[in-house]
Amino acid sequence: MASFSKPVRPSATGRGDLLDRLRRDTFDIVVVGGGITGAGIARDAAMRGLSVALLEQGDFAYGTSGRSSRLIHGGLRYLRHRQIRLVREALRERGHLLRLAPHLVRPFPFLLPIFDDSRDSPMHIRLGLVGYDLLAGTLGLGRHHAISAQALARSEPQLRKQGLRSGFSYPEALTDDARLTLTVALSAVGQGAAALNYVEATGLEKTTGRVAGVQYRDVIGGEEGTVRGHTVVSAAGPWTDQVRALAGESRILRPTKGIHVVVPRARLATNAIVPIGSGDRMLFAVPHGRHTYIGTTDTDYAGEPGEATADLDDVAYVLDATNSAFEVDLRLSDVVATWAGVRPLLQMEGAPSDVARDYIITAGPPGLVTITGGKLTTFRSMAEHLLDYVVEREGDRLSTRGAACRTHTEPLPGGAIPNLAQYEKWVLPRLQEAWDLPDDAARRLVQVHGTEHTQVLACAEGYPELLEPLAPGCPVLGVDVQYAAQHEMALTLEDVLRRRTDLMLFGSDGCEEATAKAAEVLAKALGWSREETERQLANYRATVDRMFAFRRGAVAGDTDQAGGSPAVLRGSDFA
Repeated sequence: MASFSKPVRPSATGRGDLLDRLRRDTFDIVVVGGGITGAGIARDAAMRGLSVALLEQGDFAYGTSGRSSRLIHGGLRYLRHRQIRLVREALRERGHLLRLAPHLVRPFPFLLPIFDDSRDSPMHIRLGLVGYDLLAGTLGLGRHHAISAQALARSEPQLRKQGLRSGFSYPEALTDDARLTLTVALSAVGQGAAALNYVEATGLEKTTGRVAGVQYRDVIGGEEGTVRGHTVVSAAGPWTDQVRALAGESRILRPTKGIHVVVPRARLATNAIVPIGSGDRMLFAVPHGRHTYIGTTDTDYAGEPGEATADLDDVAYVLDATNSAFEVDLRLSDVVATWAGVRPLLQMEGAPSDVARDYIITAGPPGLVTITGGKLTTFRSMAEHLLDYVVEREGDRLSTRGAACRTHTEPLPGGAIPNLAQYEKWVLPRLQEAWDLPDDAARRLVQVHGTEHTQVLACAEGYPELLEPLAPGCPVLGVDVQYAAQHEMALTLEDVLRRRTDLMLFGSDGCEEATAKAAEVLAKALGWSREETERQLANYRATVDRMFAFRRGAVAGDTDQAGGSPAVLRGSDFA
């Protein structure tokens, strides 16, 4: 499995209590994998009244679920492949998530330009969008509309003008994938699940030919044990074949790698999500505050999923495609961050981008059920279908058949907000007045935690220094770090800067100071020694350096279109 830097044991007792449950209890369901699918299964199972444990070898959303394009969408392009059921399901789930987690999933415009050399004619695209609107039904966000070339040029001034014919706008949604996954996992714990990060599944326990538990190793304490369960569910994403190998089962995946690059908004500024046609794969330019990120690629991948990085060919491909679609000249020196993830696609012939994004549920050997494939958008319905399958098939072995699924009506923590715009209009001035918070910090608190922002601020009572930003102009406060350690199972510096916040990806301005301050707060919260704090800083900087692995393949002094001078880029500049 993946290799992780060993965190130290936190001072809080919550983790110890959950580990005690692994040793002591026999669960209805044991889930292997703490990505969005596994977290969704744990939450749904706990809400049905089933006892459930979840083991994640790294941090929640360490793998694919924290390395996506962050789109919550139906997938218009899948209509071309007649994957109507998949699109309908994704559009329905998009609607559910916008209602259940409005602070984490927000509508965002999608702008589709049409050029003379576009693959599809305006008529074909209009027909597809009409079908798209109809499939969304009552959970839709509004209908598409056509845009003239002149209006497109005004809306997106950097868009290539040559050959621009017209375009369409339609609504989709964006999220912070790692925060969404974490929120689902924490909700599962709140509902009674024993969900733990940094607990690695090392083997499967069998009794009379049936899988009856999971052998595990606590990455933090080093303890080994076996958690027993009536049914074991593998939701291990790109590690699915490794879990299946523990049971002697054959491989079913065709993993593919997708990378994203982050550039300053000063170099590429879009006002909507803009697709970039490049060969068989569609890239997207997505605005994110003071930055724009671009991705994703789709290439076959045979390495360790947790070690995937953006290499020079990947980055050059993305920059070249972007320079062709926009009137910009992006170079390697413009890239301030990258990320790479591995998709757990099913084995299928053809180009990687043509492999279906659907999911499958398989049983075997007895006692083990595997779910793999799918999309970030459809995690909730995937969990519902998986648990319906398990209850139908294994119900007599479970302590209860459980109640009906209600994850489609129960808001995620912080998400009980009927009208987010009105809520923000009411609460933001009060936060700034009562707590003297900068506007961007107050807004971030609400956008990340919703109605639970008050619980975060409560951690600063008596400690006013925690209300200071980690660095001048940084929207993340010391109390955000404190809360992550005390209540969000953060155990490493990377957990905080990459997944509890996204400063590792979008915080290049003053981020060295923010990193040092975050380490200082974590050291106090988790009881780190000076040596441990230095080790955490060194490990984090090494992780940041791996984001720039593509530089090692660049020729010094290269100044071509996707080039620049790699010598001026240092990982420490962005950490």
